[in-house]
Amino acid sequence: MKTITISRQYGSGGRDVAKQLAEKLGIPCYDNEVISLAAKESDLQPWEFQMAEDMRNTNFIYALSAIAPRSDVNEMSYNGKIFQVQSDAMTKMAAQGPAVFLGRCGNYVLRKTDAVHIFLCGSVEERTKRAVAQYGLAERDAENEVRRLDRQRGAYFGVNTGWKWGEGVHYDLVINTDRLGVEGTVQVILDYLAQLK
Repeated sequence: MKTITISRQYGSGGRDVAKQLAEKLGIPCYDNEVISLAAKESDLQPWEFQMAEDMRNTNFIYALSAIAPRSDVNEMSYNGKIFQVQSDAMTKMAAQGPAVFLGRCGNYVLRKTDAVHIFLCGSVEERTKRAVAQYGLAERDAENEVRRLDRQRGAYFGVNTGWKWGEGVHYDLVINTDRLGVEGTVQVILDYLAQLK
């Protein structure tokens, strides 16, 4: 049994894949739980972690750091601290036993472990359909939102890791979920894991 990290383009079904995979393997699935532990073990609030992910490409974090009660904080050290605390929490959770980790640069954070790293992708068209049908995005805005969130995730990943988001060399398995859907993707991952034994 191995720990698995799942990175994904928005709308590729990553959250559903992670949950179903964890259920089939009988191991925990961690998403926002990483943030909860990180906040608990630091002087940061959960919203600060979420804001760092959501607002990476804006000046919000810089403005926040200027008014934060930490006088020596600047934009890079504030974001760097958030990422480090979150990474420490993920590493601590991974040390407790096999689990599925969703997002949060898991393939980078756990790169020195025996974890299996997966990237899920798909066409903009199919991901937009999923975003409308399952995530409730307005149809007229969905494609732009899918593209925006991909840019946001890519920027967050790149700033914190120095790697290019979605580049195959950083993953053990890259899967296009368009034809396979969630169930088919889970089965491909299970088949892959079986080959590693």
